Amino acid sequence: MMSLWLQILLIIMLLCLSGLFAGLNLGLMSLDKNELKVISVSGTDSEKMYARQIEPIRKKGNYLLCTILLSNVMINSTTTVLLDQLTSGLIAVITSTLSIVILGDIIPQAICSRHGLAVGAKTIFITYFFMIITFPLSYPISKILDWLLGDEIGQVYDRQKLMEFIKVTTDYSHLEPDEVSCHSCHLKGIKKHDCQP
Repeated sequence: MMSLWLQILLIIMLLCLSGLFAGLNLGLMSLDKNELKVISVSGTDSEKMYARQIEPIRKKGNYLLCTILLSNVMINSTTTVLLDQLTSGLIAVITSTLSIVILGDIIPQAICSRHGLAVGAKTIFITYFFMIITFPLSYPISKILDWLLGDEIGQVYDRQKLMEFIKVTTDYSHLEPDEVSCHSCHLKGIKKHDCQP
């Protein structure tokens, strides 16, 4: 019923949304509540702003997850149907598979694995919109998951893991070797004046 150009435009728009949700699934869901709290206090000015924008939506972990996954499946199914109307069945399947995998999964996830915080914050209004659209399905499913799985605690490090985390990230954290030693000593309970870098 739609014109060719309208169908093509709609397919492009749907592929962009598919890519966004695939990226958000990795970018937002990999940021747990504890990490966002740390970023909102000790990140750069832009990171603090992004973290504060994302925190309220990320607290609704299972609801956010259900929204992202339901939206992505709905968008990908619609894309396949539209491509099927433009081409034959086999070509539609091949075209939709390649376009969804490359444009809707690989590229967005590569971007969001590095810039998930910024992408999540700048597209938060789209996420809220789809939370409303998918509410009749995503909210009840999220409540069942909350009941079955309990509260999401987030990543918690004990003393040994935190010491190792500091050592492993030394190349990227811009800490001096003596700072790493002092942090390790502090975590071990050694007094500052007894610490030997």
